[in-house]
Amino acid sequence: MAYYPDLSPYTYDTADREMLTVGWLSREHPYTTGTAPEGLVEALVRLAREAVNVQRGMHFCNLCPDFQTARAHTSRGDVFIGSGEIRVTSDSGIVYAAPTMIVHYVEDHAYLPPEEFCVAALGAV
Repeated sequence: MAYYPDLSPYTYDTADREMLTVGWLSREHPYTTGTAPEGLVEALVRLAREAVNVQRGMHFCNLCPDFQTARAHTSRGDVFIGSGEIRVTSDSGIVYAAPTMIVHYVEDHAYLPPEEFCVAALGAV
């Protein structure tokens, strides 16, 4: 999966509107960690059920220590999180694009997305 700094313009694929990226992580780049707001993981799982821009194949987490661990985290329950994107819109109209793998990043790697994304994700469900 490609790396993009949080809140950079979305350029992963063509889109019909401007968006900002969130959660396009790589082990080669630092990312913000912390305690996620209550309910964020559950909100992200619900959003991942309606993934958009689903691609062929799957992405394995490169933050995990080995392939077996990464492979075990391509789903959460019955929700596949190894392909596709989550899109959320803030109250001010900003659209954020995140890989569905953000569920795993937040839950298992303590990734803390930008506050404005968290607010939008929590408000979207």
